Amino acid sequence: MARNVSLFGRRELAAHRRFVTGVTASMPIYKEVDGAGNKEWVVDVYLGPLELVTANVLKDVPIAPYARNLVTDLMQPVTLERSRDGKYTVTGRAKVLAAGAMAPDGDIEEPTFHRVLHNLADLRLRHIADLDYVLEPYQETPTTPLQTTPDEPMQTIRAYDAFGNQVLGPEVEDPLELYAIEGSAGTQTRHVQFVPAKYGPPGDPLAMQWGEPGSIYQPVYQVVVTDP
Repeated sequence: MARNVSLFGRRELAAHRRFVTGVTASMPIYKEVDGAGNKEWVVDVYLGPLELVTANVLKDVPIAPYARNLVTDLMQPVTLERSRDGKYTVTGRAKVLAAGAMAPDGDIEEPTFHRVLHNLADLRLRHIADLDYVLEPYQETPTTPLQTTPDEPMQTIRAYDAFGNQVLGPEVEDPLELYAIEGSAGTQTRHVQFVPAKYGPPGDPLAMQWGEPGSIYQPVYQVVVTDP
């Protein structure tokens, strides 16, 4: 009975394990990991592109003791193991480079990450937007000409969102492409560049923070590069 319980436990643990690949986003550092003063080798790891609002970097991921001599530098592909409780551990080097990683010298490493963006009209889903459309009449009065300017459309279409903000029409300088009448699509590339801090000049956001208590000698900054 005890053997069966142990076997079932090991199977359950193995079923919830997950291995992922990433790229080291900092230099490994030996630092305190809890309030008791215990220290451990940790490193920041970039897992790949998810959303445009985040660099998707895990901070202070522990390095397994047997992998310490394999993970020694910035921009190294690594393998991570996620335990049942959701904690990650760097377990070794990897052959696969996570998409969207850019080398410190600015060269884009393969594979790159591309995101195709469609507006609602291109997807034929304009009807799902909570917009109120207003179609200008052809002729307000009998004396008003049908088209005063040849370059302008015969009728003007205006649209307002649920909060009353105008999102379409000639008065809108920067109309939201999501709600545009004509269908459009574009490809957007996104990369995360890992840049070791510079020595100066003072005030540069990518320069080292001199004199700050507890600051790392040469930290690594993550810069999200989006084009266009």
